[in-house]
Amino acid sequence: MAIYINGEKIDDETIQAEMDRLAPQYEQLVAKLDTDEGKRQLYEWSKENLIEQVLVRQAARQKIKNVSAEQIDHVFDQAVEHYGSQDEFLKQNGLGEQDIPNIRKDIEERIKIESFLKKIMSEVPDPSEKQIRKYYESNSDRFAVPEMITASHIVKHPKQGVDPETMRSEMEMILEKIHGGADFAEIAEEYSDCPDNGGSLGSFAKGMMVEAFDDVVFNMEQGQVSDIFETEFGFHIAKVIDKKPSIPCPLDDVREIIVRDMKAEAEQKAIEKFVDNEKEKVVIEEK
Repeated sequence: MAIYINGEKIDDETIQAEMDRLAPQYEQLVAKLDTDEGKRQLYEWSKENLIEQVLVRQAARQKIKNVSAEQIDHVFDQAVEHYGSQDEFLKQNGLGEQDIPNIRKDIEERIKIESFLKKIMSEVPDPSEKQIRKYYESNSDRFAVPEMITASHIVKHPKQGVDPETMRSEMEMILEKIHGGADFAEIAEEYSDCPDNGGSLGSFAKGMMVEAFDDVVFNMEQGQVSDIFETEFGFHIAKVIDKKPSIPCPLDDVREIIVRDMKAEAEQKAIEKFVDNEKEKVVIEEK
């Protein structure tokens, strides 16, 4: 069944192509895309996307009247250059000389759409100082140097044919030596499966190591040695050498990023508002 948006037709093939394009993005949201319910939901999303695209295209045709031949030539020449020659460009896209007028027409339409969207976005004001500060305060975790840990570890990797309890017993012996006053780095070099640099891991933020490792070391104090714990890499004993707390970045250091992000968000909302307004006036028919 085709859809007509203010008289402009979207055929079944176009809807199916949009469904195919969206399907990978929505696999997790619609766990069973092969069910009737899943297909209906994907169809509705695809139809909604296409309606929005058509509304923007129709507005661009109406509002942007003039696109110069030079603008079209520039975009066409860039496409040809990517393929090395016009013949190769046409060949790789399954086209012929007779398709060039349609290609140029498509380019003209894309330029109109881009120009129209830029016009909408250009009307979005810059954020005020008050808005910038509020955004900065609301996203303080993002605009900060994260907490950093400097640590070393002793590790015994899982080995085929070696009982995990035997490995744990060996680690308990190692831990006793450390509690008895043995130097952690020297013990690491002697017993660890990763002995380089006395088992040093350097400095790292949360998320750079596996979660099970982070869960232990980021809850330790400077100079503390952990109990034996296990991750997917085996049994560990860790020592925290140094801890540096999270430090907020000064507003002036991140102001440019904040303004850019706020503008981008506001521009997207302006486009969405335009589309929503157009939807209130649109005539949609399914035939």
